[in-house]
Amino acid sequence: MVSCLILYHHTITSLTKSFMLRAMFHEEDFEIHVSGNNTVTIFLWNVNKEAVWQAALEFEMADIMTGYGFGKQKNDAEKEATKTLYRRISQNGESDDGFEVKEKPAAYQIGIAN
Repeated sequence: MVSCLILYHHTITSLTKSFMLRAMFHEEDFEIHVSGNNTVTIFLWNVNKEAVWQAALEFEMADIMTGYGFGKQKNDAEKEATKTLYRRISQNGESDDGFEVKEKPAAYQIGIAN
């Protein structure tokens, strides 16, 4: 099983988020992807769901918006994580931080609300 966490925060750098993920999952098989300065994605192989949920909770408690997902392949896990992050950010159309998610066909784009 592949697990995916997507971290989004507009002021915490991707480098910092990457360091936090590496420290948290240093004993696991993982792959990290950086998308600009706001978003970091980690893929984990054969990790208990409870560990991923715990990590998501800890990031959310630190006010870092987090999406999580699971699947047989990376693509499936990433789609689930993106949907979770989309729901998290788009509560009532806009978050308290002034950010919104605009849905595109087969993808989600995070942007700043006007």
